[in-house]
Amino acid sequence: MTNYYPRETTEFVPVTVTVDGVSVTSGVQFSITNGQTRPTVWMESVTLDDQIGFMLTAPLTVGAYRVWAKVTDSPEIPVIECGSYRVT
Repeated sequence: MTNYYPRETTEFVPVTVTVDGVSVTSGVQFSITNGQTRPTVWMESVTLDDQIGFMLTAPLTVGAYRVWAKVTDSPEIPVIECGSYRVT
């Protein structure tokens, strides 16, 4: 995912998360980082029209960001880098 969003936008960003080829729609948290920063803070996923994702909420800071997903399963807790987006 590489999308561009104006810094004034408030928008739902859908993210497809798969583990071992199977789509996961519950027990997912997201983290948004900039640059080469690793995820440390996680937020619960948002569900809209049967899709999971996260909300971008204006005002946004211009720059490049990476999207991470964490699937809270037991005993494994996979962390997946999902892609990136830019705020213009």
